[in-house]
Amino acid sequence: MKIKNIIYLLFLIAGFACENDGINQENLEQVQSKVYLSKTGEIVYSTFDFGESELTYDVYVNKSGYLDQEVDVYFDSDISLSENSGVDTESMKAYPSSAYSFDSDKIHMDADETIAKNTVHIDLNEVRRLAAENPQWKYIIPIRITTQENSLVQVNETKSSLFLSIDLVVPNVELVNKGSVTDYAFDPFRNAGEKELSLPMEINIPFTNTTFDFNFVSEADPALLIAYNEQYGTDYEMLPEGSYTIPEVSMSEGEESKKFNITVALDALDKINGGKYYLLPVRIVSSGNDQIPMEDGAVCYFRIKQASKWTGRWDNTISAGETGLSTTPGTTYSTALYSRIDALENFTESTIVAAFNVITDNDAILCPGWGGTMFEQCSPIIKITDQDAGNGKKVVEILAGWAREGAGWEPVTTANNMSTYDPATNEIYLDYTGTYSWGDYHIQRTYSNQQALD
Repeated sequence: MKIKNIIYLLFLIAGFACENDGINQENLEQVQSKVYLSKTGEIVYSTFDFGESELTYDVYVNKSGYLDQEVDVYFDSDISLSENSGVDTESMKAYPSSAYSFDSDKIHMDADETIAKNTVHIDLNEVRRLAAENPQWKYIIPIRITTQENSLVQVNETKSSLFLSIDLVVPNVELVNKGSVTDYAFDPFRNAGEKELSLPMEINIPFTNTTFDFNFVSEADPALLIAYNEQYGTDYEMLPEGSYTIPEVSMSEGEESKKFNITVALDALDKINGGKYYLLPVRIVSSGNDQIPMEDGAVCYFRIKQASKWTGRWDNTISAGETGLSTTPGTTYSTALYSRIDALENFTESTIVAAFNVITDNDAILCPGWGGTMFEQCSPIIKITDQDAGNGKKVVEILAGWAREGAGWEPVTTANNMSTYDPATNEIYLDYTGTYSWGDYHIQRTYSNQQALD
């Protein structure tokens, strides 16, 4: 019984398949065969210009419908095609026939063929000449396919033409970090063992390099630093000559990218107590290969910050002689101090910015209140000088006695300044009198136990 059922099912399936094959064949015979271009409309073919004299482009023709007819497909390039094509004839111009040719003006497609091609051979020397002489024109190769009028296979007129333009791209070596400003920092006061900075760069070739060798020429250009400072209102300095090394870089055929480092010898830089910014602008001048030049504007910048000796979080202990302020003698606060460059990075209060527009000494130190904010009384700006105060200590100058935002009070005058700095213990002792219209106050406090700023 099972075998009979299986045989019956097989006959059913076979009969259904034959019936459907007949239906498909009948439907298919009602569909006229058509040929058409695989790509139509405006086609921009971009390619790197390596100096070759010829470029080839394959034009593909498809055939659909009832596939029992062979056909000859003809190619022509009548400029009048573009007039009703929807392309911008005001800016386009046809290449002269001398600039290109086809493998043949006709291709034959057998009855069972669904795709065939014809190849366009393009004279690149002519393309370059026309582009140089007439840059205002966009040159095209107009291509149309036709069949004979009595052919059983006709052309799908909506897909019968294309307009091929050639975009020759001059290949350039690329600087991967072009235009970038990369920040680096070092701290000669707390990381004395740090001897060197490595500044990474990378160059890239945007094609498979099977032919070319390169020997790059690079430089650090002070003129770029001047231009940068003028554009952004900064006052960065160039790294001292001899403190950095730009390596010689080369690439050979088979290589398409190269990473390398500029090294900065930190021992060659002066230690500035208030901290300092350097800017190293690096330009790759040449690839050393006339055929594949370096891209324009191959410049990157490295901004290097030397940390300040003074910026950090300090224990701020109020002494018994501090009067006229809302502080409690004997109390120790955790207060952040900032060098001038760090203060300008961390505070936007207009009075702080205004104060440091006047006080341009990068050794200046901002002492924000006693708890470390600008909304407390007394935020002086001080400077630790080289002047001897006795007992190995240095004189601390009070550059501004009050720098609070929005206080609306007149500037502070200071008197009786006995402030000192002890290099042996790294302690700052403030002791001076401030005067306001509402009365005097006296500052007496010690900053000690410096730690890294959070």
